[in-house]
Parts: sequence; structure tokens; C-alpha cells
Amino acid sequence: MGNIVLRNRILESMNNLEHGDDGGDGSDDFEMIRERLFNGIQPQDDQDDSPASRSEFASILRHLIRSYESMFHLSGEIMVLNYESYTHHPLPVIRKKPNLQKLMRNDIYHSTKIACGQSDTAAVREEGGGSHGKPAAAASFSLMNMVTDRQRGLGKRKGSFMQSDKCRIMNHFRPNSCTETISSCDSKVFCGRFTSDGDQFVTASQDALVRVYDSSRSQYKLKSTLQTKHVAWSILDIDFSPDGKSFVYSTWADALFISRLDHGTSDIIHSLYLCSNNRKLGVFTVCYSSCGKHILCGANDGSLYAYDLGANRRTLMAPVAQEDTDVNTVGFVDELSNIFYSGSDDSVIKLWDRRCMNESNPEAVGRLIGHYDGITYINSRNDGRYIISNSKDQSIKLWDLRKMSPSNIRREHVHSPWDYRWDDVPKRFFNITKSLKGDTSIMTYRGHKVQKSLIRAKFSPASTTGQRYIYTGCGTGRLISK
Repeated sequence: MGNIVLRNRILESMNNLEHGDDGGDGSDDFEMIRERLFNGIQPQDDQDDSPASRSEFASILRHLIRSYESMFHLSGEIMVLNYESYTHHPLPVIRKKPNLQKLMRNDIYHSTKIACGQSDTAAVREEGGGSHGKPAAAASFSLMNMVTDRQRGLGKRKGSFMQSDKCRIMNHFRPNSCTETISSCDSKVFCGRFTSDGDQFVTASQDALVRVYDSSRSQYKLKSTLQTKHVAWSILDIDFSPDGKSFVYSTWADALFISRLDHGTSDIIHSLYLCSNNRKLGVFTVCYSSCGKHILCGANDGSLYAYDLGANRRTLMAPVAQEDTDVNTVGFVDELSNIFYSGSDDSVIKLWDRRCMNESNPEAVGRLIGHYDGITYINSRNDGRYIISNSKDQSIKLWDLRKMSPSNIRREHVHSPWDYRWDDVPKRFFNITKSLKGDTSIMTYRGHKVQKSLIRAKFSPASTTGQRYIYTGCGTGRLISK
């Protein structure tokens, strides 16, 4: 019983420290706890002992205690159930229904319905067709009727399927269950990406290995394993050139690293130095331009960088946020690669136009405000108009780039008292009722958890689904489509 009381007092003290209550007896209790935990070892004279340092220490310590509880009952018996099993991590309960008014008034609603074969303006079929003169979208889906109408020449093209017909069929056969485990690794895998043609799937992990799988068939097979170099802690992100022959990866280093997929040795990996002023630079996101001549990346110093492969030098360093703010995602809005975006832990999305900016005066051309916490990922619909953003506030937002947030609205950076890497998600995020001032998003999606890693969210493929869905990872171990 005494251990339970001590544990509760430790957690309570750490919660007070993380929420800024660093005065009086709380600080003394914390010093006593730290001394007891480390068997009386005193900190070095040059060690940082600021309130921020103690808060970070408290957060890490709380994670260790909870990790210990995940392995043992308080009575000391070993738990049989896996802590990572998502049966112990249920999805959040969302009480508020989403507001669809903005979405239904926007062009994306109607264009998506047309692209996936669900449009109310579909041509009326002949009376002898499978739907007996009803609009195609109003009739219930029947693959047999669609095939019969095509053979009779009663389809929209009076013959072969249109692309929207193909998407309508494919959407009824989208994956909805896990069929097999392709591979098991001894280290954490933070990156997974398909090449542009979809024939190869590549992963990058903490063991500094890049694994290339043949994904051209239903059964993925390991083609090759590439040994990387200069990896500190883990490979953080990876991307491929448009032709799928080269890849670039990032880690905790003042450089990007580029190589070819057909090379299996680290001797042919080249370093692209960013010339940052930060000695402990961590590059969390990296991406190629559609032409394959430029690379964008974002780092933990609050800056985004552009590298010109032809000139073999960094051509841009733009401050996105404060120096201690992580830039978690960057990318281009379309294939022209002139306009790109950035998302950081200050919860603001910024749009940049490289045609009217330079390193001496890097200014964003627009901002999108609406998230309550940091941005983890942004994905473009690749049409120059729409993007989605995933956030630590446990929401995905859909944005129309033609409507930016007002320039006079300021979103002040607010330090979040929780750490997505190991803390429980604050319940207030799951049922936010009030939108931020200046929020111009079309739609807000909830129901997943952004936890443990920088969770990605993407539009579903245009060629097979008409981009009808948004799919995202989840801190519970699930893959969720919305």
C-alpha cells in the first residue's frame, strides 16, 4: 500500500510541475524524489536545472512509471496481455456530430461525387437498363447490373466503363481488414512509402536499414536491404525521386542523404549539407519536387530548407516558427512545385511561393489557422486547391487554399502541457465545441488518436477511389478511413 501512495504522490508532483506549479513545497518534493530515485547522485554543476528542464524530466519519469505499470500489476504479477494491443486502447468517443454545411457548399463535395461515380447528375438510363430509368446514383449499387449495361451499350459511354464507374466499383472493394504481416523488425519502423508507380514499398527504421519490398503483386516480397550511414537514433523521414530510382532520407544531422535504390552499399550515399546554425539539427520531414531537381525539408530549429540538386547547394532557409519549434511537415501543393506548405508545432500552416521569395526576405504568402495543437502531417490533393492537415489536437482538417485565414489574426504559440510521445491524450481535444478565430477549414474530422509518433493522413488515390476517402494512422495501432 505504501508503494501505491508513493507512486501517486510522485505522479501528482510531476503533474504540478508540468502545469507550471513550480513554487514552494512542490519543487522541494521534486528534488527529494529525484534524489531518492537516483540513489543520492547529485546533478553536475553544469547541468540545466531550470523549471523547463525539471518539467521535461517529470514527463519522462511519468512515462517510465506508466511503462512499468504496463508490465506488472501492483501486486507484482506479470501481465499476459500486450500493452501495445489496441484492445487496451479504444477509439475516442466523439459526442458532437460534424457540421457538413461548409463541405456541401464547396466545389470539392460535388467534384468528388462525380469522380467516384456518386453524382446525382448521372445520366438516366434507358428503361431496359438495370435501374429501370432511375438516375444511376439513386439506384442501389449492383456490379452485375453495371456489367450488363456495359455489354448492352447502355452505360454512360454507351460502351466501356468511365473512370468514375471504375472508382465506384473499386470503392466497394477497398481494404477493410489486416490480412497478413509482411515483415517483423527488431526495431521501430517510422517511415513507410510507396514509389510513384506503386510497384515498390520502402520502409526505414531505427536499425538504419532501408528495406525495399516488391509491391507489384498481392504478396509483398523483400527485394533488398540497404545499409545507410550517419544515422543518429533513427531515420526520421524518406522520400523518392519522381522516377522512383533515387531516395533521400533524413535523421538527426545537419545534412540530408541521397542514394539510388539499386545500390546496396553505404559507400554510394551522398551528403547534402544544409549549413544550419544548429549543431543538434533534426530533420523531421523531407520531400522531392515533381521535377526531381529540388528537395524541401523541415527541422527542429523552426526552419524549412530548400536544396538545389543541380547546383549542389542549399538555396533557401526560411524561418517558419520560433527557433525551438519543430517543423514536422513540408510539401508541394501540385506538380508545378511553385507553391509549397509547412506545418509546425505552433499549430499554424503556412503557404510559400518560391517565385516571389528569397533567403534574405522569406515571407509566407498565406496562413491557415484552426488547429489547437501542433501539425503532424499535411497532404495535398495535388490539384493546387485542397490540402488536409493532421494535428496533435486529434483532428484532421480539410482546407481550401483559395480562402486563407485573415492576415490580422494572430495565433500565439501556446506551450502544450502534454507530450504526444508518451502522455495520454487530454480528453478536452476529443469534443472541442468552439472553433478558433480565423478558422477557414471546410471540414473537421475526429475519431482517431494522434499519439506516440507524427501520425500521417492522406487522400485516397484518385485513380482507384476518386479521392473519396481520407485515411490516417492511429495511436491505437489502427488504420482508419474517413
